[in-house]
Order: sequence, then structure tokens, then C-alpha cells
Amino acid sequence: MTYTYGPVASWRYGRSLGVDITTPPKKCTYNCIYCQLGPTKKHVTTPEDIHDDIPLSREIIQEVGETLDRLERKTVDVITFSGTGEPTLNPSIGVIESKIRDIADDLPIILLTNASLLPRKEVRKSIENFDIITAKYDAGDEDTFKRINHPAKGSFKLQEIQNGIKQLHGEMKGLLALEVMLLRGPKGLTNIEGSPRSTLIEGIIDVNPDIVQIYTPWRPAAIQTVKPVSNKILQEFGQDLEDHLGSERLWIYGAHDARDEDVKWKAHHVIEQEIFELLKRRPCRISDISISLGVTPSVVTRLLKKLQSNDNVKMSKVESEEFFELKTR
Repeated sequence: MTYTYGPVASWRYGRSLGVDITTPPKKCTYNCIYCQLGPTKKHVTTPEDIHDDIPLSREIIQEVGETLDRLERKTVDVITFSGTGEPTLNPSIGVIESKIRDIADDLPIILLTNASLLPRKEVRKSIENFDIITAKYDAGDEDTFKRINHPAKGSFKLQEIQNGIKQLHGEMKGLLALEVMLLRGPKGLTNIEGSPRSTLIEGIIDVNPDIVQIYTPWRPAAIQTVKPVSNKILQEFGQDLEDHLGSERLWIYGAHDARDEDVKWKAHHVIEQEIFELLKRRPCRISDISISLGVTPSVVTRLLKKLQSNDNVKMSKVESEEFFELKTR
């Protein structure tokens, strides 16, 4: 597999088949301190910057079809465009979404985006048919925005991006969600205290999305000094939004959880390679891999040991949790 991974167990969307339309190495407009993919390899400003480094649409569509054929469809909940970079850097994203919809039956198609290109009208137009668009929004002021996201030189300012999200909300046919990552970072950086917290809440209310997904970086981050916040802080942040948005629009990590069913496959290719492709996109626990690929933890453990012995994979800890990730992350 090159363009698909998982299905992963998503706390937001259940059993999610990932579609990577940028592919490694990581290509992004940001270099976020908490990114589970590690540092950005190709830090770019516009889709034009990587025009010659984007995979062929027909190959992506073909592989999605082949992967769906090998899965028990009823054990997949959604198809999610995400992967190793910012999906809207692929100018063919709308065409790919449309063609996949033709072969995906009634599976919802979701986009995870950092929202950096939403001020561009042609980008908003290309993604307007997704069933759900989850846009990243983790800072309400320019200084915090830059310190968390490290946007590429020449990128849009935070206010322009916020306006782009609001415009998309009015133009798109599906639901708009905001992914709000709460964290503590280096040199006192945080978005859960003082002015950064209050401006973040004000910005969320201003966007007025259909869903707010309140989250914290519980996997290994690009910067080791990034720390997750407690469930208590997540809940308190949600309570401050509840009066404005209502509780039914708030998805809070630790309370909302759609990861309760297994994935089933009709056939695998090479499980070791499928694990490798999954780890390209996110650090995983043994249980995550077992659920995604429908194989026992003992098989996963054996294959991970082989990948570790070949010097491809390493293990790291976040608090008491053991995660496996690529050494070249």
C-alpha cells in the first residue's frame, strides 16, 4: 500500500480508512510542534511549490478501490483524507474525492486539514463536497499561532485563515468541525491559560462550527517538550464553550470515543508492510495496530520486533503508553 492506511481506530470517527494524497516525505505549510509525523520535510507555502511532487490521482483512486475490496465494508465507518502532510496541497483533491465517492457506497468522506489554504477560493471550491471537514484551530492570536504552528514564510495570517474557515462553512455542503488541540509546550508556551486561552475561545465562538473537537497530543510529538493536558482541563475548556455552542456540538477527548468495534479484512497483502505503511502516518500502540489490521497482538508484537531488528522502527513512551514509530519520522 502506498496511498491508503489503516483503517485506524479514530476517537472521533470510528474505523477510519486513511487516504494519503500527498505521500512521504511530509509536505506541509506548517511545522507544528505537536505533529505526530515529526518535523516537516518540505515546508511549503502553496500547492504550486510541490506541483511536480504530487502522486497521480488515478493511482490513488485505484488503490482505494482495491483496499475497499479487501475489507469487510460494514466494518469501516468512514474514509478520511489525511496522511503525511496537508491534503489541500494536492490540487486534484476534489476530483479524487468525487471518484472515490463513486466506489465507496455510502461511506462518509472526511477531510482533516490544517486550514492554512482556506483563504484561497479555489481550495475552498475543491473541498466543498466532503461530508465533514475538520479544520485545525489551536490559537486565537497571531503570536501563539506562530509559536505552535510555525507556518511557512509567506503564509496567510491567522485572521485570514479564520475568515477562510468561516467562508468555507457558508459554502460547503457538509458539516464543519474545528479540531482544537490543547497543550503545554516549550518556554512556557500554552493555549490553556491567560490571553491565549481567552482569544482561542473567542475565535471558536466567532467561527461558530457545527462541531468542536477538543483534543490533546497524547501520541509522541515533533518536539519532546510538548505535553498533553489533563482530562479535567479538557472538560473545563468544553464547559466554557457550552453556554455559547451547546453541549451537543462538543466532542471532548476522553468523553466522546468512537473506538469500540473491530475492523475485519477479507484478505491482506503483506501484514509487515501494512504495519510499516500505518507507522508512516502515525505512531501506534500494539493495540492500535491489532485493531486496524484485524490481527492478534502477538502477531503484531512479532512483526514489530522484526522491524525493530531491521532498524526501521523504534519504541517511545508518552507517560505509561508505549508507541512504535518509524526511526526516520
